[in-house]
Amino acid sequence: MKKQLAMICVMIGCAGAANANGGPKATDKKTTTVEKKVAIVAEKRADHLSNMMIRDLGLNNYQSRKLREINKDVVAQKMAVETTFAGNQTAIDQKCKEICSVRDAKLESVLSTRQYNEYFGDRKVYNQTEVDYMASLNQQNGNQTASAAEAEVENTVSLN
Repeated sequence: MKKQLAMICVMIGCAGAANANGGPKATDKKTTTVEKKVAIVAEKRADHLSNMMIRDLGLNNYQSRKLREINKDVVAQKMAVETTFAGNQTAIDQKCKEICSVRDAKLESVLSTRQYNEYFGDRKVYNQTEVDYMASLNQQNGNQTASAAEAEVENTVSLN
């Protein structure tokens, strides 16, 4: 919970710093577009993992809703860690492991004993599925999106 609060504070601080620089600029719209694309990728990533878990574990509607909420939070945290510690795979792995242990605790209260045992035994499979799905997204859209985002940033002119 403290980590989530810290991440929220960092995001608010960044938004406040951007506004303190003189209000909206041409780059603000492009940044918002990139943020929207990141949010869409995060949602796709969480939905893919949730759909697989719902199917494999045989969850009811209540459990499915809770699982989707948990996975959306976890994926958002993981993507923030991946962005923050880009290039430092050891730190990413350590932080993601901590995030997943929190998810495990949350899922233990949502899933039945049988479902949790199945989930716990297949955690590596779910994590690998998530990694593979992100790789496929990067191959399909990520390269084009990243190139477009870089081109937008490079072609931006600030009029101060």
